[in-house]
Amino acid sequence: MIIYRQFDAIEGSFAACIGFFDGVHRGHQFLIAHLRDEAARRGLLSSVVTFSNHPRLVLHPDDDLLLIDTLQQRLDKLSATGLDACFLLDFTPQVRQLSAREFIQDVLCRQMHVRLLIIGYDHRFGRNRSEGFEDYVRYGKECGMEVIQEPVFDDGSGLHYSSSEVRRALQAGDTALAQKLLGQE
Repeated sequence: MIIYRQFDAIEGSFAACIGFFDGVHRGHQFLIAHLRDEAARRGLLSSVVTFSNHPRLVLHPDDDLLLIDTLQQRLDKLSATGLDACFLLDFTPQVRQLSAREFIQDVLCRQMHVRLLIIGYDHRFGRNRSEGFEDYVRYGKECGMEVIQEPVFDDGSGLHYSSSEVRRALQAGDTALAQKLLGQE
């Protein structure tokens, strides 16, 4: 997996999904597997767009958020999924101020050459997270990017796969549940 920290010499066209991917849990794994399939079907490179620092720590600096993985552990887990590339951004106050349209058109489309964006079923981004999936589709069309939404991952277990659920399980000392959510059973 190629890790891009600078975006001025990107070659190729990409399918991407966006997220922090803390823990790279089973929900993330499901999303990335679908991304890889869709990228292959369209002749695109598969990638994720993630952040070196958790956005919540910029939005709420006093938050005592405990992360599941270090940055290097996250990158290693992402690489193990078979992705072609990872776009690694620093979440800064300037990035925080970007609207969804600016992020899609200026960052994803123009800088990173993303042609297919797969959005997790509950993912929102952009200044104040005020825009939603239909907005993302419209902004993508304006710059030649297809935007599709991934359904919720449901394996029939009744579990909700999220980084927050993994953190709660770990804080409660339920390592068996955390491992199940992470796919490390």
